[in-house]
Amino acid sequence: MPTESPALRRTEGAARARAAALGLTLMAPGSALAQDAVERPYLPAVSMAGDDGATTLWRNPGSLSLDPDRSWYLGIGQDMNADGRTAFAGASHVGPFALGIAGASGGAQSDWWTVSSGFSLKLDRTLALGTHLGWQLPQGPGNNFLSLDIGATWRPLRFLGLAAVGQNLFANQSRRGVETRYGGGIVLRPAGERLYLGADLLLPAITDATLSDGVLQGSLRLRPTEGLVVRAWGTSRREVGLGAELYFGRAGVGAFGSGGGTAEAAAPFGLVYASSAEGDERLFGAGKSVVEIDLSENYPYVPAVGFFARQTETYLHLLERLSRAVDDRSVRGLVLHLDRAPFSMAQMEELTGLIRRARDRGIPVVAYLNQTASNGAYMLASAADRIYMHPAGDLELIGLSAELQFLRGTLDLLGVEPQVASRGKYKSAPESFTRTGSSEANREQMDALLDDLSGRWLTAIAQGRGKDEARIQDLVDGGPYTAREAVDLGLVDGLAYPDEMEANFDALFVSDYQITEDYGLEDESSGWRAHREIAIINITGTIVSGMSGAPGLFGGGFTAGSESITRQIVQAGRAGSVKAVVLRVDSPGGSSFASDEIWRAVELLKIKDKPVVVSMGGTAASGGYYVAAGADAIFASPSTITGSIGVYAGPIFSLEHFLDRVGVETEIYSRGRKAAMWSLTKPLDDQEMAALDRMVGETYRQFKEKVEKGRTMDPERVEALAQGRVWSGMAAKDRGLVDELGGFHDALAKARELADLPPGAEVELVAYGDRLGPAGEVVRRSIQALAPKRWSEARPALLPPELQAVLSWRQLSDDRVWAMLPYTLTVD
Repeated sequence: MPTESPALRRTEGAARARAAALGLTLMAPGSALAQDAVERPYLPAVSMAGDDGATTLWRNPGSLSLDPDRSWYLGIGQDMNADGRTAFAGASHVGPFALGIAGASGGAQSDWWTVSSGFSLKLDRTLALGTHLGWQLPQGPGNNFLSLDIGATWRPLRFLGLAAVGQNLFANQSRRGVETRYGGGIVLRPAGERLYLGADLLLPAITDATLSDGVLQGSLRLRPTEGLVVRAWGTSRREVGLGAELYFGRAGVGAFGSGGGTAEAAAPFGLVYASSAEGDERLFGAGKSVVEIDLSENYPYVPAVGFFARQTETYLHLLERLSRAVDDRSVRGLVLHLDRAPFSMAQMEELTGLIRRARDRGIPVVAYLNQTASNGAYMLASAADRIYMHPAGDLELIGLSAELQFLRGTLDLLGVEPQVASRGKYKSAPESFTRTGSSEANREQMDALLDDLSGRWLTAIAQGRGKDEARIQDLVDGGPYTAREAVDLGLVDGLAYPDEMEANFDALFVSDYQITEDYGLEDESSGWRAHREIAIINITGTIVSGMSGAPGLFGGGFTAGSESITRQIVQAGRAGSVKAVVLRVDSPGGSSFASDEIWRAVELLKIKDKPVVVSMGGTAASGGYYVAAGADAIFASPSTITGSIGVYAGPIFSLEHFLDRVGVETEIYSRGRKAAMWSLTKPLDDQEMAALDRMVGETYRQFKEKVEKGRTMDPERVEALAQGRVWSGMAAKDRGLVDELGGFHDALAKARELADLPPGAEVELVAYGDRLGPAGEVVRRSIQALAPKRWSEARPALLPPELQAVLSWRQLSDDRVWAMLPYTLTVD
């Protein structure tokens, strides 16, 4: 994976020439085929089932949403008659929406203009439905009318696409040469993106219509090399055409000519046009790019959900495009903008690994610190060749700390009694409610964990800046610093305002470079399945029963619902193109029952001989480790927080004394010795507490049994590593709880190896998952495509972290026994 970067990118290769629109023109006045389509620009070389982008607005609007990247087209054509007719067409498309205008004037026919709009719904990866509404404006008073098209595109196989259309529905204007038509198309891709062979058939909506009443069109699209597309077509009416497109970056030009036909007055025509390309498509070699990436934004694992919010870039997509930039020979530099760093320590280790890889490949890397640079931001910046800072900024290089808060004193004041049953002396999550300070066991594991994380942080900075760790520790103890102090101490290399940075670039990067701010941000989807896929399934946030969820208005965090995750695992198991599965686990755990459901789904997937590899993020502890325990291989970063093999139930709060204080009397009527066991108006008695403890003990036994099986350890060894003890990734590797230290790309490489995928083979990485359900996702994707970018920024939490944690705990209220990390650690 690190070499060919298959993940989250354009399907099966470089760019698809998007506008593909060689013939956005009206045919010669005498052409019978042109007269059949007088109400729209004719697209002689565009396949109904195979082409995407703006020009599909008129051919098959169902394809608009299969490739949602912005596209455009502008073309002008000319008949070769003495009184030649001129045709013009232009269209723009983004997401599921498209707008266009087309017209023709001159010659023997009257002028005709069409204003078009299109909308498409992507029902799943390979299937989409769409509509085109055309406002027809033929010359003459009172001639205006509307036409409606409906189209569908389905690409069930990597080499096969199918389409169906209905044109001019409910708008049969035969006296103007406009008639209702139905048709379909098929496209074959025997060589993937390099060769498309299409056949389309349109039939008039008349009684007893036969094939001879319709028009059959065959088309060819050949891409012999990057930046060059050759197109040809022919029809059952003996019309033929040939043309070519040349691309020079994000746009290209094309020319097309056609002639022949059975009509008496048929005449050749020519067309020239300009259109967008997907990505950076270049015929004469790639340019020199300096890629700018802002690492101060929030990068969730799952795109933020909101019907009116543009989909945010995910963390794994950020990793992939940074990796792609490192391997791209046209990239001559990286500029990283940093302020705060909204990443876990493990994520920062993944990112610094890519930055170092760029430097090893001879790509200069510059970091720019803006406003107030945090501990994490400086760790990332230290991996760069040079660090610049805003003259008015601050460097908060002050070291790592952790805080634990205890509510037992508050509960005593209120008269609330917490009761807990737990397994594992280090399982300290309930201590926040049952104690006024940490137990000795909890202090032991907190100190060990903080030592590991702080040591990794100091080492990364020392290596990046070429200083010894003792010197860095002295500088940390002397912080924070102003920008001028940071320069004087050698922590940064220079000061510059943002508008002055380009002058520094000229001294660092090769000449004639171009700043690229949107490198790799194109949507990689196209509706085509790859021959080989690796499924990526995110298990992010608190593990709960039911469906996954996103933060609400007041925060609360993401949740990983066992129903959603198991469904995604089942889908990956059924997909023949999926050769392996990578679980990205970044979760503190949650419901032990939900964790067990996910573990079972992984076991059933392995029966299908599909390898499962776990890539641990910042946290994969307790229930997060439970779901990972059965994988074929587990990868963790050195600073991943993992382990915590233990469970607990509670705290169960008794409000008996509180209610007494406020004068509330309670009467309980029950049938059964423990019928009122879960009442909040009384504490658990000895028998009830014993029953709860027995349940917790059984769950703990099952948890350890899963670890014994997955890690091939004997029970005594597992018990020694369990007890709820939290380990760093480095410590977990030493103790056999994970297989290798490494990041996401290392896990992908292992998945390829276990799936016996040949080195260098094209593999597409497919991210599974939604948080609204299929119907909700259809609507959300459609609406959010035009949302302003500023709406895509993550909403700030309206509640402090402590109360957000309470909200996360409330999501587990239906579960009695939890496997959850005692705390959440962030690096600021």
